[in-house]
Amino acid sequence: MPRPRRAPSGTTTVTVRAAGERVGVIGVGGIGRALVDGLCHGSGEPPEILLSPRGPDTAAELALRYPNARVCAGDQEVVDGSDVVVLAVRPQDRAEALAGLRVGGDRVVVSVMAGVGADELRRTLGTGVPVVRALPSPAVRERRSVTVTYPSHPVVDALFDGLGEALPVADEAAFRVFCALTGTLTTHDAYLATLTGWAARQGVPAGDAERYVRGLFQGAGRAPGDGTRSPHRLAGGHETPNGLHERVRTTWFDAAGSTALTRTLDALLADLA
Repeated sequence: MPRPRRAPSGTTTVTVRAAGERVGVIGVGGIGRALVDGLCHGSGEPPEILLSPRGPDTAAELALRYPNARVCAGDQEVVDGSDVVVLAVRPQDRAEALAGLRVGGDRVVVSVMAGVGADELRRTLGTGVPVVRALPSPAVRERRSVTVTYPSHPVVDALFDGLGEALPVADEAAFRVFCALTGTLTTHDAYLATLTGWAARQGVPAGDAERYVRGLFQGAGRAPGDGTRSPHRLAGGHETPNGLHERVRTTWFDAAGSTALTRTLDALLADLA
């Protein structure tokens, strides 16, 4: 049953429903799809999911795969039928996508659009309903994402706790720092591609090189799950003095490389809303 909650500062007091009772997704791209997969793969009964016709092929595929998901005729139908409305359109498409949308009642808006502030969204939508920014990672698909949220909202935090873990932050400045960190993700992928390409140029079959590199870093990727060790200690735990690991780290990712990465993140942070 709906129950009264106090909305975050700057919004009206609303009545919210149980987390994720009806979830609408406007913009069914990569992260929108991952959210739907995560919501539908839980142990309990999945929520009703309303999909916008944006990304029509993906939306149709998801609706065919999951009986609790359906594609709506338009974005307003998604809003009208949802308790939680997830905005997952590309930031550069937001003006066209959100134009004319009417969002009211006891709904909660969740934006996963990087670089778009909550105040701007309220002005664009002309609404007083709660607007929460969220930063889910692709691991939301496996319900293993640590999702940064701002401001904290009981419905949204409960929704992302069910998809891994919600990490509410104190202010939008902190949220922007986490946004900048997400910009490093594909650099990791390119790093693995560089390793695979190097091995292939040494005469190793490309398929074997890729298989080994994937396995190597999938194994190493479990180490951050040990919360008793800091990232610095994780690195030290894989190294022996003058060993292979230390040699690559200190000659390739040296102090100059660390400084360059820090400057890149500083510049990225300055550009984020």
